[in-house]
Amino acid sequence: MLYAVVMTVIFGMILSFYLSAVVNNQKNLRHQKEFLSAQLMARMTRDRGAAQTSGQVRFNMGIAEHEQTETILKVTVRLENERTYYFELPNVVK
Repeated sequence: MLYAVVMTVIFGMILSFYLSAVVNNQKNLRHQKEFLSAQLMARMTRDRGAAQTSGQVRFNMGIAEHEQTETILKVTVRLENERTYYFELPNVVK
């Protein structure tokens, strides 16, 4: 009887560690996807709004605001889930 209880506790601990690792991995993947989406939005903003010194571009996943200086383009991307990412991209002269 004691053996069964000990094995059940050990199995429960192993299962708990495994599930927490899976949950953490899923969170990490979701954050990476959000970052890559924000980075893509920033690059598309650079390509679309190169003629303007500042402005805003709306995407289906959020809003990208940009401000252009002489050497860099500062882009602030605000996603639908209220996460905000800041990027500084080199100025591209066309």
